[in-house]
Amino acid sequence: MTENPAPPAGPVLVDPADLGALLAAAVRPGPDAAGERQALAAFRAVRDAGALDGPVRRDGRVRRRDDWRPGRGPAANA
Repeated sequence: MTENPAPPAGPVLVDPADLGALLAAAVRPGPDAAGERQALAAFRAVRDAGALDGPVRRDGRVRRRDDWRPGRGPAANA
């Protein structure tokens, strides 16, 4: 595992060509409430349709290697 380098001791210089893009990104508004509601509604529709259930065997059980809940699945066997 590599260590993160220490932050610079002095001021960080930014290329003037990049400064405009950095400032624009800093003041750009985040997602609006309507967009968040639309995304949540889409997620709930997909979830309720069963698309997030995962693979199930013919006998109705989930394959162990596909179950990533804590204490189950492949990591629990390691």
